[in-house]
Amino acid sequence: MVAGERQERPPEMAADPLLPQRVACALGDIRIGASLHYQTSVDSTNRLARELGRRGGKDGLVVLAEEQTAGRGRRERRWVSPSAKGIYLSALLRPAASVAEAGPAAQLVAGIAVAETLAIYADRPMMLRWPNDCYLGGRKMAGVLVESEITGGTLDFLVCGIGINVNHEESDFPADLRTRVTSLCMLSGNPQPRLPILVSLLKALEYWDDVWRKHGLSPVIERWLELSPESRGSYVEIQTDRGVIRGLAAGLSPTGGLYVEDEREDRHEITLGELVRVSPYTSEAQRR
Repeated sequence: MVAGERQERPPEMAADPLLPQRVACALGDIRIGASLHYQTSVDSTNRLARELGRRGGKDGLVVLAEEQTAGRGRRERRWVSPSAKGIYLSALLRPAASVAEAGPAAQLVAGIAVAETLAIYADRPMMLRWPNDCYLGGRKMAGVLVESEITGGTLDFLVCGIGINVNHEESDFPADLRTRVTSLCMLSGNPQPRLPILVSLLKALEYWDDVWRKHGLSPVIERWLELSPESRGSYVEIQTDRGVIRGLAAGLSPTGGLYVEDEREDRHEITLGELVRVSPYTSEAQRR
């Protein structure tokens, strides 16, 4: 598969269990997903993937669950994971890279894979929002959580968690989230088959992971920026450990951080933070 290649959408149907034998048959010869650990219910796929990594799990191992009882997003927020309605997985990656390079690279790679996959099945472009969320029409449809395991300053492995809202209905979400999230089912009005979405996602994830490992971050950053137009020229406010940084988003640094130019035209490279506000640039927006 060439990442971003358009595929024929499967006929609409109720979501089927993502049983390992069905997934393996559909995936074929692939590194990410060749070793698949399937759970009908788990607290967190990231937690289990880290445990398997500590036991020697191989590069490309995937933990896949029908349900998470304690799914997590960034900053320990809950990721809503009702049974048999979404795609909830964590991929174990063992790149030969430094800690500083590998974490940001995995976030960008996973974000691209999610956005390209969802564009196929939603039949419209997705937008990536730094650092790793996927939006459509201002509503969040998917997210990524990358965690690293380090010994003595050396990277042991990464765990790349991905959650996609496929057949979630509005009632599946807490009331305070219902105006801010969406799913493929909510978008189309019909339940969607999850298996082809999962297969497309894992193939895209492997494609872009290979691009990074063979060619470095430059082509990954280029593609990510194509999928995140608001990352250049939008007014942003980002909560960091140093406080809130406000200014104009100015693209990504060579290491995957977000550049922000403040009102004094000082440029900040933000590698860890949370985007708390984004809007198209106007002088009025910048003053507020």
